[in-house]
Amino acid sequence: MTAGDDDRTVFDPDRTVFDPAGASAGEGARVASPPPGGTAIKVGDVLNHMFAVTGFLARGGMGEVFVGANVITDERVAIKVMLPALAADPNVITLFRREAQTLTRLHHEAVVQYRVLAQEPELGVLYIVTEYIDGTSLSDVLAALQPSPEDLGGLLRRLASGLAAAHALGAIHRDVSPDNVLLPNGLLARAKLIDFGIAKDLDPGTATVIGDGFAGKLGYVSPEQLGDFGRVLGPWTDVYSLGLVILAVARGSDLGLGGSLVDAVDKRRAGVDLAAVPAPLRAVVARMVRPDPVDRFQSMAAVLAALDAAEVPDPSAARRLPRWWPLAAAAAMILLVLGGWFALRPTPTVQRTTPVATASDPVARARDAINAALPSVSCTWLRIVSVSPGSGGVRVALTGVAGDPAQAQTEIFRTLQTQGLSASVIDFAEVSPITQSGCAALDAFRQIRTTGRNRLSVPQRRFEMRTQDAKSAYAGKLAANAIVGIAIGDPSLDFALVGLEPSGAIDMLIPSRAAFRAQVQASREGLPITDLGGDRYRLQIDLDHQGWSGLLLVTGKGPFDATLIAPPLGRRDAAWRTTLVERAAERGWQADMIWFRSVDDARD
Repeated sequence: MTAGDDDRTVFDPDRTVFDPAGASAGEGARVASPPPGGTAIKVGDVLNHMFAVTGFLARGGMGEVFVGANVITDERVAIKVMLPALAADPNVITLFRREAQTLTRLHHEAVVQYRVLAQEPELGVLYIVTEYIDGTSLSDVLAALQPSPEDLGGLLRRLASGLAAAHALGAIHRDVSPDNVLLPNGLLARAKLIDFGIAKDLDPGTATVIGDGFAGKLGYVSPEQLGDFGRVLGPWTDVYSLGLVILAVARGSDLGLGGSLVDAVDKRRAGVDLAAVPAPLRAVVARMVRPDPVDRFQSMAAVLAALDAAEVPDPSAARRLPRWWPLAAAAAMILLVLGGWFALRPTPTVQRTTPVATASDPVARARDAINAALPSVSCTWLRIVSVSPGSGGVRVALTGVAGDPAQAQTEIFRTLQTQGLSASVIDFAEVSPITQSGCAALDAFRQIRTTGRNRLSVPQRRFEMRTQDAKSAYAGKLAANAIVGIAIGDPSLDFALVGLEPSGAIDMLIPSRAAFRAQVQASREGLPITDLGGDRYRLQIDLDHQGWSGLLLVTGKGPFDATLIAPPLGRRDAAWRTTLVERAAERGWQADMIWFRSVDDARD
């Protein structure tokens, strides 16, 4: 145990790396007996008639971890159980419940997925079930990785995005280190953060068994965790530790910043050598690891913005296909009607300007906080329309879809509160309710939501239905003419377009850039696509029905299997979501989605 163990939680709740070669539950998994003095759980138990305990993994300061299986779905899981000696302490119970309440709402591809908090009535124990991660610890392979600049930039983007989602829910990790990053199948592109067991509510009035003191490993903790700079912790604390992790990966070795508590403080005050970090990533990491928190990036959103501004390589954008796609092909003459869902044709250019706010004002802080939180708001796809100052706090308007709009509004209110902000209005007037049957698709695609420049856009979300002229696919009929912008920015990236409905129906519309090009070249009539240059396009979508419609853009390396991208209802289970996320990591897939509606004012 390292210095400071007596005032921190020493626990790896999700690190289930006991036998990477072997061991699915019930198929040769190592079944070890927990040492004496542990919990009441033992191998062979079935918790709440649902989770079979198949093996012992580890013990830490707060509990034990077992490997198990969901007896209904046969999914392999990790089970975290509190030690009886702590279970009688109400402060510990509060921390345990808060951890579960926070982390079961956190859905991000770079963070271990917490499934459920439950209590076993017969054994009288509280436990948390998480996904099982079969992978290698980053700390175990530092010397062997030899990452490219693209790999290193992609790792920073991925982990920063995952931590941003956690911060938006009010939790900081406080122990970001190579030990707490797992690499499924040894791939940096699929890195996952684990061990949020020491997550701490950002509310300064919240007391926990950890308090405001040190929690984490000396080698990667921030100076404020060691007592410097007033011991004030926040998202900037994880920013510092993540910067050290990226430096360790770049060097291919541990940084040697541990030792005694005094040594660790002195080493941080002296600064670290960043020569191993490739440019332009070096400037970003340098701002992350400044000793004084005031001089650092204050949030993961700021880190991601700096990566974009510095044009740091991203492996998801660096995957290349043959450059057979000429930009001019988008201007070919065609009339394209896809499955009766919509028709495309040219429209006048629509200019849209987005105001840029500075990171120091409440409006910018609110925008950053909400954007970081949106990937974790379950059964939604939301985007910000506007954030403006109001008399009682910021006014926020959003658009998109939500399975439970009231719950989504509540989560956004809480997100702002954790950042010390208040909201006078959270406007959901342009948010459509979606049936629960559509939630699985939203929750899956949100895990691969784009962090880059691959975007869909609309100049407005409400399009009036009018009688169409002779050139329309709906000549003489009522239809709305919706304008959609596509910005990809890299002609070598493949893409697919998918239509969505609030009912949960999904239809593959354009399966690939090659299919898009072929239809453009085959037609001699109409001009449905306007090439705006820079791999940006404008389309008009003609809709012959009232109500909300969605469009999903998936970019990356093809092919895009329709059974994976647009599965029918009834085939969107946990296995499908896992496969989608894994394929996305392998092929650099990123997704963006827009929702808009057609209205008939004469009937409304």
